[in-house]
Amino acid sequence: MAAADALPGEIDEAGSRIVQWDRSTGRLRVVSDFGQATTLVLVRDGARTVGAVTIATGQDIATAPEVRALPPAADRAWKEGAGAGLSASVVLCTTGDCDLLHPAVEALLAQTHPDFELVVVDNAPASGRVRRVLGDVEDARMRIIEQPARGLSHARNAGAAAASRPFIAFTDDDAIVDPGWLVALLDPFAADPDRVIGATTGMVLPAELRYRAQRWFESRGGFPKDDVPRVWMACRPAPRPVRDFGAPGEGGPLYPVTTARVGAGVCMAYRAEALAGAGSFDVALGAGTPTRGGEDLDMFARVLRAGWAIVHTPDAVLHHRHRRDEAGLDTQVRGNGSGTAALLTKSVLEHPSTLLTLAGRLPAVAARVRPGSDRVAGTDDDTPGSLTRSEIKGFLEGPVLYARSAWSARRAR
Repeated sequence: MAAADALPGEIDEAGSRIVQWDRSTGRLRVVSDFGQATTLVLVRDGARTVGAVTIATGQDIATAPEVRALPPAADRAWKEGAGAGLSASVVLCTTGDCDLLHPAVEALLAQTHPDFELVVVDNAPASGRVRRVLGDVEDARMRIIEQPARGLSHARNAGAAAASRPFIAFTDDDAIVDPGWLVALLDPFAADPDRVIGATTGMVLPAELRYRAQRWFESRGGFPKDDVPRVWMACRPAPRPVRDFGAPGEGGPLYPVTTARVGAGVCMAYRAEALAGAGSFDVALGAGTPTRGGEDLDMFARVLRAGWAIVHTPDAVLHHRHRRDEAGLDTQVRGNGSGTAALLTKSVLEHPSTLLTLAGRLPAVAARVRPGSDRVAGTDDDTPGSLTRSEIKGFLEGPVLYARSAWSARRAR
């Protein structure tokens, strides 16, 4: 039995097939062929992302009204492919227990970028799993380093310390990157002679929509997947060259204290000097800690506070395999709540004036979580309300979990 069939999770009769279609050439690439009801189509014009739409399975993509309604890809302030001229490190953190680890590494090593290194951080070296899984990979660009201190922030810090290139990209072991992912993430940096861009983020789409839990995750928003370029500049008006990189990012009611709409840790890159100046990933936040999340959003906020801009490019595409079982999704959603509250708690402790900012945002937050909103109910009628209750529980316990996690981190140091 295949690993996908052996995992828990209820097969979704409303599941979607996932494909990428290049309308400039007509080339079709199937990402996942499990769904029967609908097809999620990522439409591209060569290296540019146009948009993602859902059509009926069996419908001709080229003539589907949803596809035909998409406008031409928005102009870019950068030259597609220019990122290939920048040397970069890619950091992938893993404990070796995800069955996508080997395919994820293969996809990274198949990048079109000509000059990068791959740093795989083994965050459970005593188990020996990572070296067993990757034992047949013979590529001089890849090296495995060990970080026995458990937690995603510990692992990312180890990867960043080991990286030797001026740009550092991060992804995870449950995601499959497109061949041009790294080049696209670096393209904005290549068009930034004034060195004001500190980080970039990309577009995160599902790798499969075979299980109900995966559809429910997307129904509640999923990962950021803006299909046009965006620019975030929290601390001062964006200089003219950066404004031209995209429309101003809409950060949500708690921005810039929280930065969930900026991007996700599975698909981000940094100028090494910006990352070093912002400091290490907070080891009291993130997977493997009581808070269960927030370390990537915390880093985005710190980079912005340091005066750097963050650019989102929809052309850097990867496909993430969401939780397949409902219990796993519930745990993830609860962690989203606790991670957000932990990040808010940290911000208030470090900058007490943040309380005034948060107080002024309460009406917007209330509107976002009102009964019937997409965030609460989801866009699909069968999205369980228990997920919202779990997120609220996580949010309420987040401050206590952060205090516990921060105390443990201080004791460990």
